[in-house]
Amino acid sequence: MKVKTILLAAFLFSSISFSQTEISVGGYLGGGSFSGNSVSVGGFTTSIFAEVNLPLFEEVFPRLSFIFTKDFNAILPNSNQPYNPFIQGFSFKGITTQYFDSKVFLEEGVGLLVLNDRTFIDTDVWDYGVVVSLSVGFDLRNYNLKGFKVGAGAEYGITFINTLPKYSSIHLFVHYIIWSIKSKPAPFSESRVSLERYNFSYKAAAVLLLFKYAS
Repeated sequence: MKVKTILLAAFLFSSISFSQTEISVGGYLGGGSFSGNSVSVGGFTTSIFAEVNLPLFEEVFPRLSFIFTKDFNAILPNSNQPYNPFIQGFSFKGITTQYFDSKVFLEEGVGLLVLNDRTFIDTDVWDYGVVVSLSVGFDLRNYNLKGFKVGAGAEYGITFINTLPKYSSIHLFVHYIIWSIKSKPAPFSESRVSLERYNFSYKAAAVLLLFKYAS
């Protein structure tokens, strides 16, 4: 019984250690609209995000984002507008990705949202809600573990208390994978085959050692 328990732990440990794990960052830039206790305002939209794909999550990966959208007048020359409204905040989304082939992918996200409404000069409140997003992209990594993804997407966030700020965005995005131990878009790539062979060898060696010292 003791030997079986040790063997099971070894298999679980090796599976976790060599499952797909990625650390990535990215951002988007585009245009859209936003509002609080006001009429809808057109503005530019920006975001930066960090994502960690852990073995704990098989299909849905956590992404933390900072969002900022502001009136277009803020970047126009010769604008005499005394105050340019804006909204900023954070989102925590679950991201899923489906590849149509080794390059083209569809990405969906849904999660929680907190927004700071600054649509008026005397307004500064935080509100809570939800956010959804949809993107289509192109993976530039080929057989590399690190590299870029690029594409276009749309995002919509809405809150449910206080001044009810919301925003929408259509944008271009860049996503950079800083570190990865398995090539996700190419399931039969050389990197994946090498990793699977190493994973198998690791397990086999662990089993032999455990039989030797536990028997």
